[in-house]
Amino acid sequence: MPLRLLSSAAPAALAAALAAPAMAQDEAADIVTVIGGRAPGAQIEDRPVTLITREAIEQAGFADLGDALAFLPSVTGSEFNEDPGTQNDTSGTSSVNLRGLGLGSTLVLMNGQRQTVASVSADDGASFVDMNALVPTIAISRVEVLKDGASPVYGSDAVAGVINVHTRDDFQGVEAHAELRGPTQYEGSGAGYELAAIAGRDLGAVHLVAALEWLDREGLGGFETGFVPGTGLSLGQPGSYLVPSRGFASYADPFCTQGGGILVRRGPDDATGTPGSCLIDYAQFFSVVTEEERLQGFAALTGEAGDTRFALRVSGADQHVERGNSPSLPNLDFPLLDASLAGNVFGEGVIWLGRPLGAKAGAARRRFDHETVRVAGELARDIDWNGTSWTLQLNATYSRNDLRATITDTLEDNFNLALDGFGGASCPGPNAGVAAGDESAGCYFFNPFGSGVVVTDPSDPRFNAPEVIDFIIGQDIRDSRADLTVIEAVASTPSLLALPAGDVSAAFGVQTRRETLRVEHGEDFNADNFLFIIGGPDYSGALDARAVFADAIVPVTERFELQLAARHEDIDGFASTDPKIAAVFEASEALTLRASWSRSFRAPSLHQRVSATTTLQSLFTGSASSFLPVRTVGNENLDPETADTFTLGAVWSGQALTAGLDLWRIEYEDLIVEENPNAILAADLADDGIFNDPRVELSSIGDVRLVRASFVNAPKVEAQGLDASLAGRPVETRYGMFGWGARASYVDEFTLIDPVLDTTIDGAGNRNFTNFARSVPDYRASAWIDWARAAWDARAGLRHISSYDDDENPGNEIDAWTVLDLQAGYTFDAGGTRTRLVAGALNLTDEQPPFVDTPLGYDTKVHDARGRVAYVRVEFVR
Repeated sequence: MPLRLLSSAAPAALAAALAAPAMAQDEAADIVTVIGGRAPGAQIEDRPVTLITREAIEQAGFADLGDALAFLPSVTGSEFNEDPGTQNDTSGTSSVNLRGLGLGSTLVLMNGQRQTVASVSADDGASFVDMNALVPTIAISRVEVLKDGASPVYGSDAVAGVINVHTRDDFQGVEAHAELRGPTQYEGSGAGYELAAIAGRDLGAVHLVAALEWLDREGLGGFETGFVPGTGLSLGQPGSYLVPSRGFASYADPFCTQGGGILVRRGPDDATGTPGSCLIDYAQFFSVVTEEERLQGFAALTGEAGDTRFALRVSGADQHVERGNSPSLPNLDFPLLDASLAGNVFGEGVIWLGRPLGAKAGAARRRFDHETVRVAGELARDIDWNGTSWTLQLNATYSRNDLRATITDTLEDNFNLALDGFGGASCPGPNAGVAAGDESAGCYFFNPFGSGVVVTDPSDPRFNAPEVIDFIIGQDIRDSRADLTVIEAVASTPSLLALPAGDVSAAFGVQTRRETLRVEHGEDFNADNFLFIIGGPDYSGALDARAVFADAIVPVTERFELQLAARHEDIDGFASTDPKIAAVFEASEALTLRASWSRSFRAPSLHQRVSATTTLQSLFTGSASSFLPVRTVGNENLDPETADTFTLGAVWSGQALTAGLDLWRIEYEDLIVEENPNAILAADLADDGIFNDPRVELSSIGDVRLVRASFVNAPKVEAQGLDASLAGRPVETRYGMFGWGARASYVDEFTLIDPVLDTTIDGAGNRNFTNFARSVPDYRASAWIDWARAAWDARAGLRHISSYDDDENPGNEIDAWTVLDLQAGYTFDAGGTRTRLVAGALNLTDEQPPFVDTPLGYDTKVHDARGRVAYVRVEFVR
């Protein structure tokens, strides 16, 4: 078959063609490999692949690969924005959710080789490869997105599809760029700069390429935006008090508003104060954009030694991320304050609803330090065996991710001591002959009445000394590591058998891999000594996998061929044999038809088998949503996931237009999910109107303190939809060269059965807050027009996401979102150096994300909250 552009790849190829003046030398090379098979000879139009070049990412105005993938129409529900409410330990990472089937259902490869997952999971327990730590964007040649089940070829995890990132191993010369980028309406907050360079040259029989990329970005706090403040209300400081003699009615602290609290009045003032609550707007302290420093590097050494070709690639990333958190976290023990405590005007013991530090204390800071290293080696040799040409290839990769993450919370034992007047690091304690509150002995009271920064006079008995605050607030440091070692051997031939229609090409291979995970916390976390995040144990585990596979392309006629593939994989007792059959028919010189069926599987990840994590999640407890701890424990008795994937597609490649259409259907069984804590609460209340499920732990006053969840196999998910693409071939006019393109994805069905509620849910067009799925808008689309004339080029692009239902707030609809992107570039030669100046903006008209009545005020898995993001860049190529 002649090589023609796949319709879904054509827009990227078009962008690269129009940006030709700025193309690096290695980008003109022919594309040899085609994702989705190992047998040689497949053409790019044979499979449902979206091809994205590095130039296409830059031409569209995206900062990096993670953002570019997040806004592909076939991707939804990724984590690419900051959200402290749903990303407890994953700040600074970026993940991909193809088809909305889960972060762990898309296999990520680099140069065809597996990479380690991040050492932390998403809040729903999904493991994922961090796209932010993969490789510098300047070192990327192209990215192939296979939208088809591929376990028969690549093994476990390739259920929704595969993303394969190719590096610029053949780059020759020097290229560098500097960029400033940030939102336009926040006076520099959320803005940053990037410096990147790549160099490559021949060194005799070998070729060396090296690249570095540095990102430095300021954070953007929720309080600096117009849409975050007011979206998250919870127990404040000063707080509220439940008075037993008044039927446990709630009274707000009289210093509520002075301390920056929000007074919610529930009646007229009486002799003891104001009936009601004192709350804090905690969401304003969250980061919409994290403060981040990121250094990434890449190097590749390729060449030949005799008849053997070799490649050695090394890459790494060092990231330092900080984000804002609420000043302190609520005390979910709801302690009883003694009647004699200074400031207690109620004349009796009262129950405190609050937190140690309030709004005037400012945001607490969480820090995340990621370190990632990847090493890959390849050896290949062509031999002739029994009259047949073979290529033998040996690949070995090692990749590792380390993370140190910190969080602060109130220590239960120290807090109880401080309530009794024995707070302070040097206080000998209650049984050492020292009186409560004897500051000369280093013993202090913590007093919730009017505390925080309201009472500032040290002689006032309500004053809380810095020593007691330092004593009751503790820090947990989480150290985690995940690594992966893979060794693979492949033998391939273009002519295994001769048939009347042509030769059968084939590949045969074996693979072994080992994956480990280790997570360690501090002693207080292990002892469940924190009052809000509670705590949990350390955990670790390992998985070993072995696989054999075969792939063949069989020409049936000159215009019709089959791909046959199968793989048997055993992962510590989880064994699966997965077949695939695909057909390609060249109906004419312009029209290619294709169809496929494959069986894919995914074994339970280490996180899902051995973890014991506690995360803070937004939970609806019957009357309001609050952030509460959810403890999820791994399950060694999980079954592997299996999926049948069907595709039917057509590609038209005419003189002026390239078009593609793909129908897809995935029947997903035994999907591994975390029991949705909101579903647990809803099912518990629906039974008799009270919480009595043993998985729901209550406080002393009957409020939800902790929800326990587990990983389980969901019965089934069925999803189907349509992908379409159009691209006009570049046309030369008197006004310059024009081209255009469009992609769209429509989800017709996304039916799931919730394992907690045991109900069938239509997840298409739904936010899916109350079940285990993620947001699945019905439609996602993008379109663009490119122009180039002489030294000038420009692109105008539209991105559209349809409206969808908000099941957290029944009856509400999340509005559609359409944004305009614009970029212009000018290329000129300066002393033998090709220089390019670029200016542009994402979301040029500053469309705000659709409002969602949830903390932060928007759907972080779908929309971008930064508004208009402007950038300027200068590029040098020599």
